[in-house]
Amino acid sequence: MEDKLTILKNYETMVEAMFDQELLRENGIESSLNNEDIVELLPMFGDINQGLCLMVFEKDFDNAIKVLEDYKNEIEK
Repeated sequence: MEDKLTILKNYETMVEAMFDQELLRENGIESSLNNEDIVELLPMFGDINQGLCLMVFEKDFDNAIKVLEDYKNEIEK
């Protein structure tokens, strides 16, 4: 049985997306960026389409959300 990829979060900048991707990687969650080449070359494409998408496997979705939320909450303290 194949696990499907799903959009975890959309981004406006490559820096934000890559930061979150690294945070997930450090927590053992595989991810990939979708539309990265197009958005980097033509930033206005991000406004028309879904923009830069961070994708994770469906089985990791809830854990990935928790990792990003925990990090955000820690920063806000």
